[in-house]
Amino acid sequence: MLEEKILSVDFAQKDASLEILPRSPLNSSYHAQWDGVRLEHHRQPAYETPEHSFQQHVITICLERNGTKAERVFNGRLQHEQIAHGDVAIIPANTQHISRWQSEAEFLVLSLEQAFFTRAALESIDFQSVEIAPHFAAPNPLIQQVGLALKSELESDSVGSRIYIESLTTTLCIHLLKHYSVSSEKIFPYSRDKGLSRLKLRQVISYIQENLEKDLSLAEISEVAGISMYHFSRLFKQSTGFTPHQYVMNSRIERAKNLLTRTEETIEQISEQVGFQSQSHFTNVFRKLIGATPKVYREKIK
Repeated sequence: MLEEKILSVDFAQKDASLEILPRSPLNSSYHAQWDGVRLEHHRQPAYETPEHSFQQHVITICLERNGTKAERVFNGRLQHEQIAHGDVAIIPANTQHISRWQSEAEFLVLSLEQAFFTRAALESIDFQSVEIAPHFAAPNPLIQQVGLALKSELESDSVGSRIYIESLTTTLCIHLLKHYSVSSEKIFPYSRDKGLSRLKLRQVISYIQENLEKDLSLAEISEVAGISMYHFSRLFKQSTGFTPHQYVMNSRIERAKNLLTRTEETIEQISEQVGFQSQSHFTNVFRKLIGATPKVYREKIK
């Protein structure tokens, strides 16, 4: 008699979750093409999945207000779980398991490509191989915050700036390394404690200012400084008081203010020139930072 084949779910594929879940996700970042990470927002009926494993590291975040009761068969052992709102489950890649829950449930599924995670590990710890330990039905405010921030980006009318998505994903990877790695190695600090050198900071700021119209990524900016994304983000904030994403957004808005004042170009044209992927996203960020829409700001100045 042939043994039943265990499903291997690859979240890099468009409809991967339908291999183990009865309904399509309410929303998915598949078409956003985020680097190294994928987010799905689900509402699923009571269900039992077939036995399966994931090709990526997977995190689920419970959004059900009243929580739900669940069971999981993991490593051949049955465990009962009372999952509360905000609880997370961390499922390492290639881990075989079965999940079942007793009532309709809303949750996020966040998958991390192993290559992306390994790159973050090698840039931040002195170790050649890192494994993640499984973790179930427990709150983790930082992971929940990252998941909800990605969900918010997915639901906005823009696909999310690369630098913001990469910053969130890098933060998540480092958090997993610090708190859920089976390695005994520790995150080691970069030798410079007072931020970037003046030369590196000038080079980075010049690069940002010269490329504001582009969809800048954290990877390419940190490469200008010759430092890993993890260390660059920390040192840049020490030097400027802003995260790279905050600095880029502020720089875009400052340039937009200048264009609104000195040119007759349309708001749509200006939003494109300063690197926003949609006029509505530009308007929302402008209002948040300046306290008025671009149109109102231009009318007041002129």
